[in-house]
Amino acid sequence: MNKFLHVSHVVAGQDMTIGEAFQAKHFEERAFGGLMDPVVMLDHFHMTAPTFAPHPHAGISAVTYVFEDATGAHVNYDSLGNQGPINPGALHWFAAGRGAVHTEQPEGEEQHVHALQIFVNLPASKKFDAPYAVHVEPQDIPEFKAPGVRVRVVAGSSNGVRAAHSDQLPEPFTLLDGFLSRSSAASHELLRGWNGLIYALTGALRVEVGGAVRQLMAGEAVGVALDKGATEDGVAIRLVSDEGSHFVILSGPALNEPIAKHGPFVMNTREQLDDRISAFQNGEFGQLVMPQPAAQ
Repeated sequence: MNKFLHVSHVVAGQDMTIGEAFQAKHFEERAFGGLMDPVVMLDHFHMTAPTFAPHPHAGISAVTYVFEDATGAHVNYDSLGNQGPINPGALHWFAAGRGAVHTEQPEGEEQHVHALQIFVNLPASKKFDAPYAVHVEPQDIPEFKAPGVRVRVVAGSSNGVRAAHSDQLPEPFTLLDGFLSRSSAASHELLRGWNGLIYALTGALRVEVGGAVRQLMAGEAVGVALDKGATEDGVAIRLVSDEGSHFVILSGPALNEPIAKHGPFVMNTREQLDDRISAFQNGEFGQLVMPQPAAQ
């Protein structure tokens, strides 16, 4: 195998349950030996009622992608003044930068949010930038199709299809939401200097890249990296499913920077971390206005 190409072992998501309304498969960057960078956390979750109180973020983008099969919207509130539904099939990219507060929750009866929550690290040069949000409705997400294959290009590009809103993101990043029918295959090119994470939501998935093969079952993921020193511009990741599969691919340029992390804060040094925690405690992240429950 190419010495500049690295493929992790297969990692099973950690089961996470919070209360009665939130269940997730949880992945963090340490499990992939650095091959998940710039992603620092991935949760594949199901939520049926409000679970999390308003909370701060700094140094990262908190990214929510709601799958098409969700029932009802995931409603967003943040200290930038944004408020509204993240509908099934929509993307909400919250670039927290130097710091902001948000929360997202199902509202109403019989809601079932099925989604990804992704923490995408910001480079050192952008960790103190002003926060902002990018919201993309389902109809604005392009897709490509082939026999037995449908892939939504939620961010970035693949197979000649590019999401127009990608230029609004802090850094290049690709997020693909793909479906393989029985006995079908798809491919995606991982660029030089990029890392990628392939996750199987349902079905068995065979990942083939540069002579390496990994077999994923539902709830498992593998990391892939092509170093900057490689002579080729990219490497093909081939995904094969005998029984049919729903998968996602997350990829971006590897930052290879030190991480100082405390919950929703991800900075480069302990001093920066302490600075951002103090800024939040001093009210510098702004205020979140939530609607008051109707009187009974």
